[in-house]
Amino acid sequence: MTCNCVETVNEKLASRNTRLTQAMMFGEHDHPGLMLETEQVEKGRGKPKAAAMFLTYCPFCGVKYGGE
Repeated sequence: MTCNCVETVNEKLASRNTRLTQAMMFGEHDHPGLMLETEQVEKGRGKPKAAAMFLTYCPFCGVKYGGE
């Protein structure tokens, strides 16, 4: 990973008993496993399920995870 924003933000959130959620990643990944939380709008049989979104750029500083 090329930045330490996750650690910095978690330090600032600690006073509010809060931290960022990170997904566990298996295999070779060049990012910290930050996942944007999504929710399913319409529920019920036959409705598409909510999709998980894994970030490839740091949402705090804009640096691409894993280099250029």
